Amino acid sequence: MTTETNDIPVTNIDPASAANAQPEASVSASAAAPTAPPAFEPTAAEKIASGAYQHSAAAADALRRGELVQASTVDPDATSDDRLIALLSYVTQILVPVIMPVIVLLSESSNRRPFQRYHAVQSLAFAVVFWSLMVMVGVGTAILQIIPIIGALIGVMVFCLSPLAWFTSVLLLLYYGLQAYQGRRFAIPGLSSFLRDQGWLA
Repeated sequence: MTTETNDIPVTNIDPASAANAQPEASVSASAAAPTAPPAFEPTAAEKIASGAYQHSAAAADALRRGELVQASTVDPDATSDDRLIALLSYVTQILVPVIMPVIVLLSESSNRRPFQRYHAVQSLAFAVVFWSLMVMVGVGTAILQIIPIIGALIGVMVFCLSPLAWFTSVLLLLYYGLQAYQGRRFAIPGLSSFLRDQGWLA
């Protein structure tokens, strides 16, 4: 009786090769996997700039419609002193910008008199925005003077329009001061909504 044995081929596996096989597969798999781009959080200055741009468009639309104030309501809790301080917060900006609202905000009674604080913040923001724009226009005009003819024309135009811009701001401050003296809380288009978004105006 003859016994047949089947020869099964045996493959010799190098232990070092077997150990390296799995890590190589993992490395290739991780290399092939897409990586999500890092998320960048906008800075505080970028948030403020973005909000200012959005609200400036809203202000322009309101002014085109002839709206100088929005959401004007009478505050029944405003006393005669509150109304007087609110009036002065606006009209003093004509000759001495910024000083009166800062005094109101730094006073001990500021937190207890929300009507005064509301108009002090709003008038201060109005003055800061107006004079910042005037400074930027002045600097831009000075830079453009390096262009011989165009710079001179722009300089003349800015020189002629600057008194008109100042006179317009005077009329607005007088109007807003009168509204505040009547005991009204109102929103300046674009400006007040921006201040609320930043948490600066209640």
